[in-house]
Amino acid sequence: MAALHREGGRATRQRRMILEVIDAAPKGISAEELTSSLARTGVRAARSTIYRTLDTLRRIGAVELVHRRPEHHRYLARRSAHQHHVVCEACGAVGVFEGCQVERALDAIGAKTGFAVERHTLELFGRCPDCEPARRA
Repeated sequence: MAALHREGGRATRQRRMILEVIDAAPKGISAEELTSSLARTGVRAARSTIYRTLDTLRRIGAVELVHRRPEHHRYLARRSAHQHHVVCEACGAVGVFEGCQVERALDAIGAKTGFAVERHTLELFGRCPDCEPARRA
């Protein structure tokens, strides 16, 4: 919430609850799941309020949007300044990993294209440990 205050936003009860629910979902949460979870806790928020809050939290760097499929986005609490994701294509589980070994490749890409690469996002897709055995069976 400190980041929200720095950006001039208010830490309303709804915003605090939205961030708490996202923070408690280590594998990410969809906007629909977030809406249901808030309703179960007695927090009523219009869908437009939830989406505006998600956009604000993304803009200030408190949450990240993970692209599972075009119609299935998940939101994760950002726990470090530089984190990446591995996404299960079967169940949608999201794993987070830190550290990145692509800096040299980014330098080469920047040199080849003339771009000054300032940031990057890395999402890997595959099967989580729970879904991989089912695929092999």
